[in-house]
Parts: sequence; structure tokens; C-alpha cells
Amino acid sequence: MTNKTLLTFLACGLSCSALAETSRALHPREANVDRLNAIKEVASMRAATSALTVEDVGDVDSFGRAKIYLGVEQTRGVTIQADCTGWDPASGPCIETAPAPGVTLVDEFDLGSISLPANATNSILCFTFTQFATWGWFNPTASTATARMALWATVQIENDALLGLNNANGVPFNGKLFVDPIPIIVSTHEHTLPAGAYEVQRERSTRSCTGGIVNTRTLAAEGLTDMQIKDFFKEPMTVTFGTEGSVSLVDFAVFSVGARLYGDD
Repeated sequence: MTNKTLLTFLACGLSCSALAETSRALHPREANVDRLNAIKEVASMRAATSALTVEDVGDVDSFGRAKIYLGVEQTRGVTIQADCTGWDPASGPCIETAPAPGVTLVDEFDLGSISLPANATNSILCFTFTQFATWGWFNPTASTATARMALWATVQIENDALLGLNNANGVPFNGKLFVDPIPIIVSTHEHTLPAGAYEVQRERSTRSCTGGIVNTRTLAAEGLTDMQIKDFFKEPMTVTFGTEGSVSLVDFAVFSVGARLYGDD
């Protein structure tokens, strides 16, 4: 076999092989079978899901759907101490403690937020929250006393689908779910301190989603119709975080939260 004949044979073999593979990949009968099988599988999954009830799985709307990541935020810390003179607000709010054994109240909002685009999630807004707390117990009084600390992260959701709507009690949403922000993760402690005692504590704890910040059932309980619930999840929304609570016989405290949000596809 001459070199010319050999090259011709090889070229034909390669092109014929490629043509055969292409023809096989694009064969109408096989393509139709694959398409039909995919349609049947989707239809079967939908039929199985539609047959489920709340009694079966608790949350029918998110059942079988994939989890999607929706963002992460570290809130600005809230600092509680005796003197906030010269404090830089960019570091987060500073609250001066009440004279012992008085109670110092904390009510801070807009410490961080996550803005979600339209159609970010189908039926639920889930979360993982990790709170970071450091504080110092201090009893400057002349007798034994009980020190207390209760701080928690709060959440509020802004969504234009809520404009012009009232909740189940007839109160306007004004575009916000949880007009009074709801607590998500709580750090609460009591400690008996002898006179003059001082002690530093640190805490790290994480809470993950069960029912979510909001889902279709909680929206229904708020008084929304099925169509209004669908509109809610179609609209962009902003999730804003804050910190509330109180402390007593605390020399200082610093509290912040790391938040990650999830949805369903």
C-alpha cells in the first residue's frame, strides 16, 4: 500500500467514524426516546409530590426541591460599655451601661442586610445563624447579686408584594414582614456574683433552619392568599438584621451574628 493510499484510507476512516458517531448522537429515534423518558420521569416526580400532604412531610411546597445558596452577611457588632465617648459609629453602635444594678436595654436595627433578586427562592427562606458574644460580669455593689444577659439577633423582610396588604389581624404590612423584627438566635444567661466579683465569658453557638424565616405556610398564617404568596416569592426582597435584648451587672459586652440564607429551587 502506497503512502498516498494509506493516507486516503486513514482520512476516510476518521471522517467516516466521526460521521457515524454524529449520526448516532443525533438519531431521531434515540433522541425521542430520551426526551420521552425525561418527560415521564418529571411527570412521575410531580405526581408523587402532588399526592403528598402536610401530615406526610410537614412542608409539601419545598419537598424534593434543591437547596440554593442566597448569600451571607456578618452583622456589625453591638458594644455595651460604661463610656462610649469618642466611639467610631462605623464599628457598630455603642451603648452605655446603666449604673449598677440597673438594666441596660438594647434595640438596634439595620446592622447588616442581604438583598435578594426576584424569584430568588420558590417557597422558603432558610438560614444558618452563628452568634458571637463576649461579655464581662461585674458586681460593684456591696452584696451578692444576680447578673443577667439576654441578647438576640432579629430579622425583618421588606417585599413590595406586601404593599397595600393587611395581615390576619387587619394591621397593614407597609411592605414589611415582621414590622417588629422577630428574634432568631438568643444568648441568655444568669450568674450569681459575690460583691466585687468580675468574670469574663465567651459564647459561640449556631442555629440552623427548620421552618425557615418564612415559608408558604407562615405567609398563609399571616393572612396572604395563595396568589399573594406566589407574588411574594416572585418579588425582590431585602432581609435586614438587628440586635435586641438587655443586660444587668455587665461591665462590657460585644454581640454580633454571621448569617447565611438558603432557598429552594
